Amino acid sequence: MGRIERGDIGQLNREISVMTRMSADIVEILDALVELEIFKSRSEAVAAFVERTVYARKSLFEEIRDQARDISKKRESAKHLAFEAIKSERE
Repeated sequence: MGRIERGDIGQLNREISVMTRMSADIVEILDALVELEIFKSRSEAVAAFVERTVYARKSLFEEIRDQARDISKKRESAKHLAFEAIKSERE
């Protein structure tokens, strides 16, 4: 994963907030990066690391996303069929 350069930070439009819990050791490191003004906040630091991790294997994560969507569609279809089967039994 290469080094994070100042120009890499804040390049993407971050629209959605995600809450997370982290160990004290990790938070201390994030706080040090904020103290050194490498990042403006813990949130910005975490977002930058997650983005770099995902984009480093973008095609793999896109395939995972697509398969998850397919699974979700199949699950919904199966639920619909199950409800129809149950409804038919009652009639």
